[in-house]
Amino acid sequence: MAAVEDRHWWFRGRLAVVRTFLRRYVPPGVGLDVSCGTGLTLQALPQWVQMGADLHTLALRASATRGHKRLFQADLRHLPVGDSTLDVVTCLDTLEHIEQDTQALAEIFRALKPGGCALLTVPAHPWMFSSHDRALHHVRRYRRGELKQRVLGAGLQIRKLRYINTALFPLIAAVRLISRDKGNASDTEKVPAGPLNWVLYQTFALERLLLPWVPSLWGVSLLCVAQRPSGKPERETRTS
Repeated sequence: MAAVEDRHWWFRGRLAVVRTFLRRYVPPGVGLDVSCGTGLTLQALPQWVQMGADLHTLALRASATRGHKRLFQADLRHLPVGDSTLDVVTCLDTLEHIEQDTQALAEIFRALKPGGCALLTVPAHPWMFSSHDRALHHVRRYRRGELKQRVLGAGLQIRKLRYINTALFPLIAAVRLISRDKGNASDTEKVPAGPLNWVLYQTFALERLLLPWVPSLWGVSLLCVAQRPSGKPERETRTS
């Protein structure tokens, strides 16, 4: 990740889409990026997340080289923060690594202040599970209804739930199905050739302009903006 994520189309495109949904649904505040990896999210979204937590020492060392200081070694099921202390939690492509994902969601609920928000992304469609998922140590890919049920079951309200990486979905789905049983290989381990990487990034990142307004019926991943209830009635938001 440290070698490729600053340039790889998928990491950059996901970040562009995530930033758009944060701007639209989540006020800036005191925030934690869980499974912060090498610190790209912390670097790119300082208005929302200023602290990072990761299970792996190597990842935290990589984050520290970017200048991040508020880093914690922690499991998402046991966050090193007090009850109701965070305005924002970002959890990007993390839940699929955790067997007890309901416990992780309950921990996010505990850490958020009333009215605080979490932005989650996860890989979609169990039928797409392939060598890519095995290489990244995924436990599962999610159905839309499954993620919705687990988020609501943790006590969180859903502000927005939708597919992302929609335009590239047919191409990626075909590649994943073809490579389903071909060893353990991930297509995020190296950066594609320059022109291809640029086209893929532009295609994915274009969704930052379209997705807040256009319904999505499919996509490689799911994005969910969830909120801990504040006790005040929230304006109803479509989840499509």
